[in-house]
Amino acid sequence: MSLSDLKKSKDGPKKKKNFTVDEFIADAENYAKGQPKIVSREHDELTLQQAVVAAKAYADKKKASRAEAGRRFRPATFTLSEEAISQLQALAQDTQLAKSHIIRILIDELCNKDQKEKLTKLLDSDID
Repeated sequence: MSLSDLKKSKDGPKKKKNFTVDEFIADAENYAKGQPKIVSREHDELTLQQAVVAAKAYADKKKASRAEAGRRFRPATFTLSEEAISQLQALAQDTQLAKSHIIRILIDELCNKDQKEKLTKLLDSDID
């Protein structure tokens, strides 16, 4: 703690709540239940029940948005040769497209060919 921590705040004195010792003790039971009436930090804090409801609503909203968006892409790991990596990098720079987008386009192009063309294209390739 430094001396600057001891300075008076510019907000001014906070308004204190007036209550008796008996009211304070009675409110301790409410505090234990998560519903303090007299002694609470601020009115904007949620009670336990409100927090649970808000958390469930947030989870449902998140789940709905995830289901709505679907999972269009899934991470995949594969190995490419140095030559293939440099070719893919050159394509990405020339077209201003992401490398993964280019790979998806090429796969789609290959899959849209008829069966004989696919086999010919794949089997006649001299790429390792």
